[in-house]
Formats: sequence, C-alpha cells, structure tokens
Amino acid sequence: MIYLDTSVLGALFFREPGAVELVSRLETANDVLAVSAWTLTEMASVASIKERTGQTTASGRAAALAAFHRFVAESMTLTEIDPADFRTAAVLLDAPSLTLRAGDALHLAIARRLRAGLLTLDRRQANAAQHYGVPLYA
Repeated sequence: MIYLDTSVLGALFFREPGAVELVSRLETANDVLAVSAWTLTEMASVASIKERTGQTTASGRAAALAAFHRFVAESMTLTEIDPADFRTAAVLLDAPSLTLRAGDALHLAIARRLRAGLLTLDRRQANAAQHYGVPLYA
C-alpha cells in the first residue's frame, strides 16, 4: 500500500512541476493507493489557498477538486481516521528537532497504522518518516 500525502496530490491536481513524473510513477505502481479523510480536508485547503493567492481561478479550483474526488472514488482506498491516530501523531510531534507539523504527523500516524509506504514531496515529512521507521515510497 502507498499512502499519498497532500503535497503529492496538490502537485498532481494543480499541475505543479514534477506532476508528469509522479503520474508515471503511480501508473506503474503495483500497490494499492491510499489517502485518509484528513487528505480531503487538506486538499480543500490547498485549493482555497491557490485561488486566494491567484495561482488558480475559481473554475480551476473547482475542476482540480472534482478531478481529485473522482480519482479518490475510482482509484484509491479512502481510510477514516482512527482516534488513536491523533494520539500517535501527538507522540510523533515529541521530537522538536524534526520540526514536524501537526497535519503531517497525522499523515505519518495513519501511514504507520496502515503499514503503508509514504509518498511525499515534503522533505521535512520524509525526514520524520525515516526517523520513525515509516517506509518512503521512492
């Protein structure tokens, strides 16, 4: 199983640099692709920020979110957040030198529970994943 964090999905659905390469990697993956309910919230936030900052239009935001939701429904496993994931994320935040953000700690906790490899474009999150033994999908 490959757990995709929001940095990857934002790049894919808002056509950021490297998106074509990501699509190629995911098309050849022989694993189940997964996201969590938290990812739905974060993608809505990414879309809003991109519109507010002029990186996309209202119609571009709506189209990207619609494509994302279709992709999740048709091609991914959507996992709910377990209450224990919040407690695990809090423990993962106990290493201040990693400078991990709360949302990223929640992604790590979920990937860890699922025993999934993590695909992220966020270097800070990748470093924390390695620190905590969460495998990175390369």
